[in-house]
Amino acid sequence: MTLSQPASNIATESPGGLIVHHTDYGCLKATGEDALDLINRLSTNKVEHLEPGHWAPTVLTTDRGRIVDLLCVVHAGDCVYLLTSPGQQQPVIEWLDKYTIMEDLEVEDVSRSTAVVALAGVGADAVLGQAEDEPEYLPGRIYPATTVTVGGSEAIAVSRPLGGLPCRLLILPGDAAHAVASALSEAGAATADADHWETLRVGSGNPAFGSEMGEPYNPLEAGLIGAIDFTKGCYIGQEVIARLDSYDRVQKYLAVLRFSGGSDATVGASLAHEGRTAGTVTSLYRTPGGELRGLGYVRTAAAVPGQTLELQAPASGTATVEDTPKLFGPGQDFS
Repeated sequence: MTLSQPASNIATESPGGLIVHHTDYGCLKATGEDALDLINRLSTNKVEHLEPGHWAPTVLTTDRGRIVDLLCVVHAGDCVYLLTSPGQQQPVIEWLDKYTIMEDLEVEDVSRSTAVVALAGVGADAVLGQAEDEPEYLPGRIYPATTVTVGGSEAIAVSRPLGGLPCRLLILPGDAAHAVASALSEAGAATADADHWETLRVGSGNPAFGSEMGEPYNPLEAGLIGAIDFTKGCYIGQEVIARLDSYDRVQKYLAVLRFSGGSDATVGASLAHEGRTAGTVTSLYRTPGGELRGLGYVRTAAAVPGQTLELQAPASGTATVEDTPKLFGPGQDFS
């Protein structure tokens, strides 16, 4: 079955509300005794003691606290897989290599021989033969990465949040991807192409590299505070990020936007509040009913659910802030 409408409407087309999508996440294979230690020293989350069969999100940042990439660090036992944003494999390899001096570490891009297939929707765990248990995403928390068998092939299943929709990323041999996708389709999952998956990403408030992640943004702005451990030791960019958080200096936040009927907007359109520029539209999609929705960065003072913003010319109409999503949950409570 293939979706004929955007993935936000999956419940009406896919039995059980399940979709399967062959993602284009990059996959790096890290080996060597110092792999986790180096990643820990270069990124926001505490991953140095990650045990086999577990994973954690973390963000590589520059010395200015800007995003190099968001990583899913998966301990597979004999190696550590690093899931990168699409097309960011080489920049991540170069970033790690820049800080590798005497460490025992080798990083290989295995994206061509490894597939990352996403299964999203209520009932995903049941299809994979697992107990349904959507994890509570908390800062600094380590999550299970379980081994499952699908379509005759073994895969590592990682729980990756997708708004309120359960989602499992399956890391498996590339030559098994077709058989696995077919098995999931036979189990009732509809196939989502790249456009449908993008609709689901934007609708669920997931930032993407290039539009909501990259050099212009820091992890706090992008809603990635749940991938930051404020109690760990030093890492590249730590002082900047800690200062922004401690002194409430975050200038803007990623926001889910709903546009008024008849609004004319494009990616890059400016948003205004009380006559002053307040943000920028970064991603857009239309619902099956024709409603325009999207993501954007909005100045902190205006990034409040329910706040109405004006689209500046040549765009027209208004946008309402629906949410300021936190992909991996809220930050740590030190009270």
